[in-house]
Amino acid sequence: MNMLTLIKSLNNNIILAKSEETNEELILFGNGLGFKKKKGDPIDPSKAQKVFHPKESMETSKLLENISTEVLTVTEKIVSLGEQKIKSKLNHSILLALADHIQFAIDRDDDLIKDNPLQWEVPYLYYAEHKIGKMALEIIKEDLGITLPEMEASFIALHFVNAQTDSNSMEDTILITRLIKNIINIIQHLFDRELDKTTINYSRFITHLRYFIARQKIKKRTDSQMDEQFKEIIQKQYMKSYACALIIKEMIKKEFQWQITEDEVTYLIIHIEKLTKENKKRL
Repeated sequence: MNMLTLIKSLNNNIILAKSEETNEELILFGNGLGFKKKKGDPIDPSKAQKVFHPKESMETSKLLENISTEVLTVTEKIVSLGEQKIKSKLNHSILLALADHIQFAIDRDDDLIKDNPLQWEVPYLYYAEHKIGKMALEIIKEDLGITLPEMEASFIALHFVNAQTDSNSMEDTILITRLIKNIINIIQHLFDRELDKTTINYSRFITHLRYFIARQKIKKRTDSQMDEQFKEIIQKQYMKSYACALIIKEMIKKEFQWQITEDEVTYLIIHIEKLTKENKKRL
């Protein structure tokens, strides 16, 4: 990384800097990084322990004015925990987006809190991310002495879901979440059984659905073409899962006008079959 110029020291350990080469604003964390530094001073990025690149559409300096350094520090701690638990690099935009959300949740009047039906779905649709959300509430309580409502675990979880995709749009994440909820409801209703949301197969299915929906949004087809004979075998062998996949296909076509390919339908069949085979508990 090229040399940076200090824009502002948020405290001794957090700074906002600008790349001289790209004019990009960055948030850097590191012991003593902002100590006795003033605007315009050169910053060696190799001394930073963590560097975040907010997305261009974010007004970084303006957002930081409304976020306390304590909240920013706690958010970095939560993001690092999330990366460890998910075992995946998250989009850098999560730092500011999540910090802004946490600051708003802390400052907001409790009388303005409104129930969001989506909060009840998140623990079941995004099991791993919701666990991170619950841990985040504990960190906020321990480090800031503030107890946020339990529902905030779901909203924090959605930030981690969003940070794993390329879109960086919370609106897209919420749309995907609602669509996944509808798909799960179709499967449970047709097979008359409750799906265990804690299993590996369920987690894999949710991941598959997220990428499946993302492909439909950008009209991208799968890279490999599936063998026609294989598709026929799958459709005949797992007829109920095939019927379920067709219902899902029609629901998506009706609501979003997306054309689902036979290859995508076959992948759905395989996942549905795995899920329903391991879930025998009736509703």
